[in-house]
Amino acid sequence: MSDRFHWDGTPKDDERGFAASRTMWLHRSNRSTLLRRDALADCRYCGLRMEWFDAHDHKRIPMVPKRIPSAMVPPPMRWHVSRGVVFPSDAGEPTCLVPHPAFCPAVPHDDDAPGLADARARFRKRSEDLIASGAFIPDLRPARSEDDVAEQHIEDVEDVRHVIAFGSLLWLGPGRVEALRCVARADATGERCKNLVSQGEGRWEELAIPYAPGRAGQDVLWAGTTMWVYGLHLLFPDEFNRWMKQRCTFHGSGYAADAAPPQWIPFSPLRHEEYIMRQRPAMAEAERKRDAEERLARIPKRPQRTTCASSGCGNGSAAQVPEGWLCWTCAPAQARRERVHEKWTSAADDSNA
Repeated sequence: MSDRFHWDGTPKDDERGFAASRTMWLHRSNRSTLLRRDALADCRYCGLRMEWFDAHDHKRIPMVPKRIPSAMVPPPMRWHVSRGVVFPSDAGEPTCLVPHPAFCPAVPHDDDAPGLADARARFRKRSEDLIASGAFIPDLRPARSEDDVAEQHIEDVEDVRHVIAFGSLLWLGPGRVEALRCVARADATGERCKNLVSQGEGRWEELAIPYAPGRAGQDVLWAGTTMWVYGLHLLFPDEFNRWMKQRCTFHGSGYAADAAPPQWIPFSPLRHEEYIMRQRPAMAEAERKRDAEERLARIPKRPQRTTCASSGCGNGSAAQVPEGWLCWTCAPAQARRERVHEKWTSAADDSNA
């Protein structure tokens, strides 16, 4: 280790004790834009430490900030990291990562895999100690399931949250599509980018509310009805990835770090029923009128008709003709009159001579 530089190449404190500024850079081969220094957080439901990772399916999942021997963890709960992104399975490694929601003591767990009861009991004891000492106050809104624990990075959402569609995938945003803001860290200010994600690429469409499996999905009142979503079906995969990363067009293909996590979560008709939009949004009506005007503008208009300059003639032409144009009938007649007039004018001049 160098005495003058840190591991990332930035200089250490000088002789006067002033710390030099350190800039964290993302490697070009890294598929995640989440800085590890910003990844640690405390669960707002149990108070235990957890570490956020970007998952392979555009989701964000919190992990227990400690690698566990793979032999002690059931295969469905084993995860590994590759280029900054977590994937299921341990990839043959002796240790693995485990998701925090599977051990969070604030939610009930349906599975009773061998060996998990003792680990969950230790997590519960640590959480109870934090609450008893006053170091942690649980959230007033308790988590209903492990999905709520995994989605706790979504904060300060609006009352109206739009759903986007890409193929058969549905994703719920933090607010309105037209107000969705880029989450990249701007190089000039070091703060979150103020640009918008949407550039008007999508179109509002009405589709059937997806079927929810299980008995709960059969008892809902909205079965067989429709909802309005913002369709992005015509986007190329690169453009859709820009939307899922919640980046503007300027930061869509760069290596800027995230100033805030992307706010997309998979849409669930049961858990997100309050955000189902059943009425046609105002923007959809504006898009319908604009599309109608564009289609009308593309319809070829009737060409302008020019009438023959001869008095009393009703013939005309749709082609571009000069001023004073005569039709195919009046033009020969006018030429004959001019020839007769020229003949008699020449004869009169000869007689006078």
